[in-house]
Amino acid sequence: MMRTKFLASLLPAAGLAVAILLAPQPSAGQAAKAAPKAAAKANTYKAPRTPDGHADLQGVWQVLDTSIAAGIEPHTPALGIQAGVGVIVDPADGKIPYKPEARAKQQENFKNRAKLDPVNKCYMPGPSRVLTMPFPFQILQTPKYIMLASEYTHMLRYVYMDRKVHQYDGALDFWLGDSIGRWDGDTLVVSTTANNAQTWYDMSGNHHSDKLTVEERFTRTGADTMAYTATMTDPETLTRPFTVSLTLHRNTDQYAQLMEYECHAYAEEDVR
Repeated sequence: MMRTKFLASLLPAAGLAVAILLAPQPSAGQAAKAAPKAAAKANTYKAPRTPDGHADLQGVWQVLDTSIAAGIEPHTPALGIQAGVGVIVDPADGKIPYKPEARAKQQENFKNRAKLDPVNKCYMPGPSRVLTMPFPFQILQTPKYIMLASEYTHMLRYVYMDRKVHQYDGALDFWLGDSIGRWDGDTLVVSTTANNAQTWYDMSGNHHSDKLTVEERFTRTGADTMAYTATMTDPETLTRPFTVSLTLHRNTDQYAQLMEYECHAYAEEDVR
């Protein structure tokens, strides 16, 4: 009798567990799409101002989800790759809309990532990838330019606020591109062209051509949080643009600062 009563008492809990398991779960794309909507709804925060009246974005910032560095698409674990749900919010499936030949190249890059990843050679990672790596960066703000200083290899990226047009399209390319900025209310909008085709989006071999243009948006959503989105447009490798969305977190230490990081390539080239 006591055994029967004990089993009966477990039935409601068991039923609840089954209901939870069978309930429809949001896909990675659906979850990612919900994130920027929630941020926009909650964004009643009024950022502090710089002397010229714009939102003050200064501070030491970092992304906390380390899986993004491994892959911006949803991905399973592999050697040196941490599993993650990705950060692509458009398209809704969370996948980069590659042309077939570009997807084939990405898959080949993935197989040979230890040798081909430009970061493994200590090259600069490109304007958007540097923000998704597990290295903090500092924003310094003036009316003429905004500087993003990364802990990764002492890297400095300048966003020019006193220029309206890009100067190097089709003539030169740069590891960090040519970035010009403007203000859309309290949001910093950065347009970057003249990107070096050797940089990747992540460790998984996701790549682009030198025709890539990037539009980034930085919006403070709280004293210690900032919403970041980036839309990639590349007619050579993509069938349509795609957008990533993530949250940056401010280092709240009283004396927050960047440390020195010296990159050393994992494998030396055979010089024989």
